[in-house]
Amino acid sequence: MKDRKRRWNNYLILAVILFIVILNLPSMIKDYLLPHEVQSNPSLLNPQLTITSIHTQPWSLVRDPNGDWTSTVPFNISALELVQRWRNLVGTPVDDKTYHSLSDKLNDPGTVEVWYEEQEEPQRITYYRFPQFWLLKNWQEHWIAISVEDHYLFPSIITESSVQQEN
Repeated sequence: MKDRKRRWNNYLILAVILFIVILNLPSMIKDYLLPHEVQSNPSLLNPQLTITSIHTQPWSLVRDPNGDWTSTVPFNISALELVQRWRNLVGTPVDDKTYHSLSDKLNDPGTVEVWYEEQEEPQRITYYRFPQFWLLKNWQEHWIAISVEDHYLFPSIITESSVQQEN
């Protein structure tokens, strides 16, 4: 009688272990058998999706049905060039330890909205400007650091007074 109870207990234990293995099988296959994409410099925007517009204060870039880019304000560069700059941004991953060491200096965040053709909601990029770099949250919700000049991401807006000064 005792042996029969032990045998059923062993079967029950094996069944529970097998059940746990089956539940974890998809993640085990993903982690150990499928190749990982190693991306040392993650991109800011999703490279697989088509951008339709980029909005920030005080300007917006919008793609018309013909595929041409227009801006709500005049820049000293073309709207297409500015879109290409944003599209091609890659950065250095910022780990949690570094982010937390910077957290007391995170003042005055900015936001950029990037709309994609394939998504109903925009990607909202939170960014902070430091003297040596930008800290931005990319499309994968990871913080990345990018070292570019201010005018690279936010070029000078051409105003009437700046045009008159040139003449």
